[in-house]
Amino acid sequence: MKRKTICRDGVHLSFLDNEKHGPALICLHGHFGCASFYTFMAKVFEGRIILPDQRGHGLSDHAASYERSDYVEDLRCLIGELGLSEPILFGHSLGGANAYQYAATYGNVSMLIIEDIGTEIDGSNEFILALPESFDSIWDVHEAFKALDRTLTPAFSESLTYDGVKWKFRFDYADMVESQRCLNGDYRDDWKKIGCPVLLMRGGKSPVTTIENMREMIAWNPNASLAIFENAGHAIHNDERGVFCESIRRFLAGS
Repeated sequence: MKRKTICRDGVHLSFLDNEKHGPALICLHGHFGCASFYTFMAKVFEGRIILPDQRGHGLSDHAASYERSDYVEDLRCLIGELGLSEPILFGHSLGGANAYQYAATYGNVSMLIIEDIGTEIDGSNEFILALPESFDSIWDVHEAFKALDRTLTPAFSESLTYDGVKWKFRFDYADMVESQRCLNGDYRDDWKKIGCPVLLMRGGKSPVTTIENMREMIAWNPNASLAIFENAGHAIHNDERGVFCESIRRFLAGS
């Protein structure tokens, strides 16, 4: 993988690219995540893999705005700059909404893989505001999460950085709250515009999606299929990685 950067409207957007020839797969992380989160997809897909740090995340710039159109246009810029034709888009949570809204707006997508996000979104990231701005050790990070009755998952730990004295998250807490506020809404009209094959994935224990909404999404798109991972929560790629990867392999192979 090589680290690269593009710039859109003054916001520098960082991404990883394995630079292989052939079809391209772009993987979009969720809130708090970063590009390295999906490096394991190289074991699933043999072609070109592009892993962006979305605005406000990882090594990409913090931004003044996190509206829906900001994320979609960032993706349009990346695809255009790299000269990609009909890439496969994968997205988890925030990244999933960004992927399907890009497909609804521009249609330049061959396949969509959407992990545990629906068309009815109503969440909050305000819990993050209760965390300290910095930490003396990773142990302190774990303890701060425990105090909030939460677990330091890879989505958070991969976004930690150390300045030689303190540990901090790369993302800004207020940015994550604002980004989720902008994400909340009803996007069924966007979903109904999508005509490419779609693999919709839901964690059976997910607090983010409902089976009713997922079944509606399948009914609205004859090219969509639904995979349910009964033992997984919101992060299926962590909770059931083996079957998660196998489901994607079968989908990409058309079986």
